[in-house]
Order: sequence, then structure tokens, then C-alpha cells
Amino acid sequence: MKNITSKLIALGLTGALAVVSFTACSKAKETTAETTADTVVEKMSGDKRVGGWSVPQDTKITEEELKIFNKAIEGLTGVGYEPVAYLGSQVVAGTNHCFLCKSTVIYPGATNRYTLVYIYEKLEGTEEILNIADIELPGAGDADSNPIPGGWSYADDPSVDEKTASVVDKATEKLLGAEYEPVAYIGSQVVAGMNHAVLCRITAISPDAEDGYALLYIYEDLNGGVEVLEINEITLSIDA
Repeated sequence: MKNITSKLIALGLTGALAVVSFTACSKAKETTAETTADTVVEKMSGDKRVGGWSVPQDTKITEEELKIFNKAIEGLTGVGYEPVAYLGSQVVAGTNHCFLCKSTVIYPGATNRYTLVYIYEKLEGTEEILNIADIELPGAGDADSNPIPGGWSYADDPSVDEKTASVVDKATEKLLGAEYEPVAYIGSQVVAGMNHAVLCRITAISPDAEDGYALLYIYEDLNGGVEVLEINEITLSIDA
């Protein structure tokens, strides 16, 4: 792998994903992308737990899921939440749901962010928000401030276009043990080329493995070459 330091900000910025902690991609890594990928897939393997989270085959939000979301956030003020993808459900005494949302503080000049919104649907049909966890990119700044120069910027449009899909496909084609399907484009960073942060659905190619999610950091050079810099597993949990 090339020297990652030259592709990422030279400001020593670090960040943490609210769902899983990690060291930001601001220094050279000793492990390869293949090793990191194997670690993520290994964590996803094992027996399915009763009451665990189920990952849908299609993350597109259905009308019924949208109704659940809208009822839960009704009356919520201060921040606007736009559901982007349905990430999973958990059967309890009722059902827990996890939505990926584009969130914007209702404040002049505020930048958007991306969050995981956990909603509890009770058996009697009422809903409530259990937790809201930000996805934080290194150097992206606070919700009510501008990004730090040289840091990451959150995407205005999280939709995955053909170019993004191609970048993910090329970057992960040599990673063994799993398939990576882009779900949402989270952010970017201008370097000598471009760094991309893409939320992907992971399908592990293993008999007892469970599907899951990870945030992939991908470097695209000026000549169109691509490379996975880091893979960070996202564990669905209302305690995140």
C-alpha cells in the first residue's frame, strides 16, 4: 500500500465514529486493507443471536418504515432529519428500527451531518426515539461550524451515483471474504486526488456470517486509481 500519510490531511486531525471508535485516517497504517477487511468480516461471523439486529437485503425505505419514522420525530425541533436508508431492525417487546439520516441543525450557516436514528415501535403501535448517534468524519467541524481547512466535508447529496459505485467496486475487487455494496456517500476530502467516505453494506461470504455495515475510506488518485485506506465496522446498537 502507498504511504497513506501523503493522501490524507497533514494537520494531525483525528476523529471518532460515534457508532464505533477508531483512529482517524491521518497517519500511516501498518496493516493492509486486506487485513482490515478480514478483521471486519471475522467480527461479523458467528451464530445469529436471538434478538439481534437484522440487516435488510434492500436498504431503500418503504412507505411503512417512513410512516414509523415520521411519527417518531413528529414534534422534534432544532434539527431536521431526512431519512436516507433503512439499516435494520431488532425484535424486542415490539421492534427497534435504525435509520440513516441526513441531519441539519436549524441554524443559519449550519452544515449537514449524517446520523443513525434509533426508533422503538411499541406493540400498541406508538413510536419513540431511543438514540441518535452522529457519524463523525475527521476535521469536518461541529454541526454549527464550517469544516476545518484540509479536513473532511459531509456530502450534500448522499445518493450513490455510477461514479461512486465504480470507485467502491474497483477499490474492493481484491478484498476477499465479503462483498461491499455502497449504501450512502457520507463525505469527501480533497488531497492530491480525493478521499471518499462511503457507507457500505457488507455481505460476508461465509456459511454462518451475518451481514453488516462498514464505513469505507477510499483514496482516488489523479489518474483514477483507487485504494481502500481503512474499513470501520458499524455495529447497530441503541447504546452507541
